[in-house]
Amino acid sequence: MPIRAILFDLDGTLLDQFEAIHRAFVRVLTQMGFPEPSFEKVKRAVGGASEATMTKLIGAERAEEAVQILRPIFEEEMFNGLRALPGSREILEACKKHGLKTAVLTNKYGPHARAACDHLDFSELLSFTLGANDTDWKKPDSRLSHYALEKIGVSADEAIYIGDSPYDYETASGVGMDCLLVATGTHSQTELSKLPAFSVDRNLFKVLEKTLPEILSDQTGFRET
Repeated sequence: MPIRAILFDLDGTLLDQFEAIHRAFVRVLTQMGFPEPSFEKVKRAVGGASEATMTKLIGAERAEEAVQILRPIFEEEMFNGLRALPGSREILEACKKHGLKTAVLTNKYGPHARAACDHLDFSELLSFTLGANDTDWKKPDSRLSHYALEKIGVSADEAIYIGDSPYDYETASGVGMDCLLVATGTHSQTELSKLPAFSVDRNLFKVLEKTLPEILSDQTGFRET
């Protein structure tokens, strides 16, 4: 069936907020008496919801407590170093031009995800931004993927999911969506290439220049310009 919508992961796919994430995690963990985590350690732990990230860093026993401390601290830090990743705005604009619906499906806390998209002027190009605590589920739960597809109004075989991690591949494959992966976040191109995704590209510009036109040209005349 023709592709009618593209769902995007957020952190490491459309935007880079790792500087703010690291600063917030450092403040929380040192406040709680834990050693200061390195930038790379925090970055590698990101991908699930905040509690899952905390569990990787400090264990399950105090993860929930840490998340409660994290949210107000992250809100103080969240725009520090925030930037759009290469090709992110361009791919959203190209999708809008060619009549493809777009939305964000992320494990970032929903209000924080929408604030980041607003700050980068992405929201005007998106149907919605769906994050943690907006539903009872988190990626890669197939119920969340089905909910997002229903919300955007397409079936799994009419949609593509674009992300940067194994979580994203599982989020797509669990409901039969094709997944395109980009090596701009938590995993390298070599690591991502071990997954049977539709494609693994260096960044969204490469997706925009090559992969999407190959998938969509017959049905939409899709081009990046």
